[in-house]
Amino acid sequence: MLTVVMIITMTAVVVVLLPSLNSNVNAVTIANNSIFSINVLDNWAYMETNLEGGAAVKLPNGAEANSAILLIPTEFSEFLNNINNGDAQKLFQNVGALSLMTLDSGYLFRNVPLEIYAQYQLNKSGGLERILSKENATIDGEKAMKFHTTFKGKSTNFDEGVGYYFFHDGNPYFIDYSANEKDFKRYLPQFEQMVKSFKFVK
Repeated sequence: MLTVVMIITMTAVVVVLLPSLNSNVNAVTIANNSIFSINVLDNWAYMETNLEGGAAVKLPNGAEANSAILLIPTEFSEFLNNINNGDAQKLFQNVGALSLMTLDSGYLFRNVPLEIYAQYQLNKSGGLERILSKENATIDGEKAMKFHTTFKGKSTNFDEGVGYYFFHDGNPYFIDYSANEKDFKRYLPQFEQMVKSFKFVK
């Protein structure tokens, strides 16, 4: 779905140890920025950006997401050593799965029906996504649309994706998960577990 080019600033986190959530996960870290928080499983690395700090995640269409959390399974964390590499394709070529949760600060329209915003997000791939399924969902009490897609062509390192699109206080948000064929099913349940923990900062 998306290829992330750069993240600049990180914020502080609080570590909370919980009983084992499954055989591979023994702890959860609460990651948050000024807008939302999630529980990150201990086998996922992550980075945060914050609107107040002026940091941004640059998206392939040139838009910037100023309040975001990027998550990558720790088995692919070698990628962090190459974060300053300007070639996005090379940067992510050995990453089997990733997730981006963000306020979509690049989408300037307001009072738009959710279906229109979701279609806008899907159209940004230039027809490279094929929708396998579409369903209604809820993110922290907000109505959301969830899509399962596959990617056509060679413009991405990933084969499948899941995207959630929703509004909160009139602002658009998306949560994306992308993975190659080998890792998609392996990390999908963990991604969905983290999505369920998504909370807006009150």
